[in-house]
Amino acid sequence: MSIRFTTAICVFMLGISSADAHAMLDHSTPAVGSTVQKAPRQISLWFTEGVEPAFSGVTVRNGAGQTVSTGKAHLAPGGKTALQVPVGQLPPGIYKVEWHVLSVDTHKTQGAYSFTVGGH
Repeated sequence: MSIRFTTAICVFMLGISSADAHAMLDHSTPAVGSTVQKAPRQISLWFTEGVEPAFSGVTVRNGAGQTVSTGKAHLAPGGKTALQVPVGQLPPGIYKVEWHVLSVDTHKTQGAYSFTVGGH
């Protein structure tokens, strides 16, 4: 194989892997599947790349499916990879966090996870 052909293949493969990048959930507070004794006042989600807050959102629901998030998701101070959403007073129970984001490279992703307040 010629050097030019090999280089072209490498550049093509690098282009494919960066085109497949999406903003995926990296970690959260409260953590995915965790049990916390003290109810959080906000939910924070960190993603693997920057997100566009105007086209992203977070909804928190209680065990009955009622929305308990009390505000619009916004970028956390100091970065473009974390969203925060305030929540009201959370009594003991299981909560589901549903998220959808548009990454800065225009890919859409979504997901959900649960956490428990009060050792339920």
